[in-house]
Amino acid sequence: MKKRPLGIVCLMIILILGFAAASQPVLPPQNDIYEGERVSVTGRVLRKEIIMQSNGEAWVLYLDKLSEASPPGEGAVCYLKKEQIQPPVGSTVRLEGIYKSFEAPSNPGQFDAYSYYQISGISYRLNQAVIQEQSTKYSILGETLDHIQGFWSEKLSNSLPEKESALMKTVLLGEKGELDRELKALYQRNGIAHILAISGLHVSMLGMGLYRLLRRCGIPMKVAAILAAVVLALYGMMTGFSVSAIRAILMFSLRMLAVVTERSYDRITALAVAAVIILIGQPYYLLQSGFVFSFGCVLGLSVLTPALTQDQKGRLGDDGKLPFRIVRVLLSALSMAVISLPVYLWYYYQFPVWSVLLNLIVIPLMSYLMAAGILLLAASVLCPFAVFPLSMIIKGICRIYELACQMADKLPMQLLNLGRPEKWQMIVYLAVLLLIILMKKKLTLPGKWILTITTVFILSIRPCSGLELTFLDVGQGDGIFIRAEEGYCFLVDGGSTSVSNVGEYRIIPFLKYKGVRKLDAVFVTHPDTDHCNGIKELLVGGRLNGIRVEQLILPDVGEKARDEAYMELVYTAEQEGISVAYISRGQSFSKGQLLLNCLHPKEGYEVENANAYSLVLELDYGSFSALLTGDLEGEGEEELLSYMKDRQTKLNDTGQEWSKQGRTSGGFTVLKVAHHGSKYSTDSDFLEWARPCLAVISCGTNSYGHPAAETLKRLADCDSEVLITEEDGALTVHVDEGHISIKQYRNF
Repeated sequence: MKKRPLGIVCLMIILILGFAAASQPVLPPQNDIYEGERVSVTGRVLRKEIIMQSNGEAWVLYLDKLSEASPPGEGAVCYLKKEQIQPPVGSTVRLEGIYKSFEAPSNPGQFDAYSYYQISGISYRLNQAVIQEQSTKYSILGETLDHIQGFWSEKLSNSLPEKESALMKTVLLGEKGELDRELKALYQRNGIAHILAISGLHVSMLGMGLYRLLRRCGIPMKVAAILAAVVLALYGMMTGFSVSAIRAILMFSLRMLAVVTERSYDRITALAVAAVIILIGQPYYLLQSGFVFSFGCVLGLSVLTPALTQDQKGRLGDDGKLPFRIVRVLLSALSMAVISLPVYLWYYYQFPVWSVLLNLIVIPLMSYLMAAGILLLAASVLCPFAVFPLSMIIKGICRIYELACQMADKLPMQLLNLGRPEKWQMIVYLAVLLLIILMKKKLTLPGKWILTITTVFILSIRPCSGLELTFLDVGQGDGIFIRAEEGYCFLVDGGSTSVSNVGEYRIIPFLKYKGVRKLDAVFVTHPDTDHCNGIKELLVGGRLNGIRVEQLILPDVGEKARDEAYMELVYTAEQEGISVAYISRGQSFSKGQLLLNCLHPKEGYEVENANAYSLVLELDYGSFSALLTGDLEGEGEEELLSYMKDRQTKLNDTGQEWSKQGRTSGGFTVLKVAHHGSKYSTDSDFLEWARPCLAVISCGTNSYGHPAAETLKRLADCDSEVLITEEDGALTVHVDEGHISIKQYRNF
């Protein structure tokens, strides 16, 4: 570092900016007054793109420089109604549409859409937008680049099948709106989604390729360097200037500057300068995965990979011999896994194990894929007969990628769910890697890898103590996660009527965050949508997300009560190879100190209303107890209360308050209030028996008036503290050695 004074200065600036960003996090909105209202927004068209929706293609405008008459914000993304004339880039437009704010997370592991878009300069979105006015002035450069992008996009559409065309538009032009969702998910879970981002490989091929072409054409070196840098900057503007693209273009420009000034180029210094330039504009990029991945991987390749692939003398045996060359390639691949592991775990909570080998195939072929794509674009204009063979090359490489990922999907440990590490684990991990870099000439190669493997183990451990009971915020629905000290994990319900794809966007991310690789049992209290649609997503997609469901447990009701929705759950589980069990009153499920006892329904219970047969579970863990009631109400609540009072009468002579059939005299630590706080459930007699210290209501946006004022009053009358997921976010109760703590996610 003595030879890198500029790099040291940049590092200090990065640390200061990082401290500032970490100490002042992006705060979520508070009661946005415009939510759901029809508003007018005026701003400049920064860029536009086409996205695929369920009803076909839709145009999206990105606005900046919003007027004072618009809802306050830095920028807006506007989803246009059909058949709108697209305004040119750089023009000023006024639109009317439905205001929608971005969602801040309310559960651990949930994507923070609000912070992501705020950091990207987008404050809100406008749905069903209609253009009311537009200026005649616009950006000639911006609109020209947009037309060029559209021209090449059309050439790809005409030359390739739909799936390959969308992929190449993403890879070459930065157009992600048409990319197949399933293909994107396949690449993401196998750790090769980096090929979809405009980054160093694109800049290296396009920029250096252009520079060398200009030099061969006799253009002076300095002029060629300037022209190549300018063209790359224009390419970045055309493709949307993602963080990875900005980083790569800045580093390439600095390399060309070194050519112009006849100075030496240092990659680490260039990386540091690029980081400072980006972070001065937006320090919060330091908190985004894209920035950390892009800069972290380049930095790791520059300083850590050499340390982990060379001995004290800077070599690995006889590098000229094939066995040593193979070993070097494998060690390089493993070093990249070491570099990316903390980033994967911090942001995505899991690691794609087979990505280490997949990238040995994907990255070399990527150069050929890009070259074939660029040549295909040129051939579509200059030499049409060459389009077909080039398209076959592209289809072949894309097919290799897809088949390789599909094979990896079927391998064991395809995704290793380790959960988010603690901050101290990240610090220890990075400190050990820094130690290896600083002592690379003193440590032996085996010694370096022993240290690395040890710190990987430290980063991977997730100590678990006591009982954890989390009431997820799933909107208008229920979802309860239980984990005992011994590592046993259970899920009780998981559904919502107010949150779309609640399994994909809330339940599964939470389980990943917690490092759950296996659910010992999933209980469904009854088959209403707001309790089980997320469970269906989990049953079908759990394995591909690294989560194995051992057993689905349903209430053991009579045949007449097993309606179509009930049987659909059974069928889905059986199709996925998951065993189905049935539980009724008196049966229990125990693991270690944890006891889950079924209080309702009785075996073969026949009732028309599914809420009435809703599964009721009593949870006991030492002196702690919880009552999980699903949507129990009316006839079912009366039947349960009658049974429990009868049990209490029979046991009064013995002085017992608990039996294998349930806690007869109530007195629960926590009550999950039935049916989202409906006024038709949790009546005064029931509360007099249950006597909960804490009452949790799981609800979201609804038209039913949940939670009802009558229910809240009854809970207040019995001196129960009330927490509501809609207000507090996910609620986690932790019990350890008799001590009980409650964490409200939105207040944490």
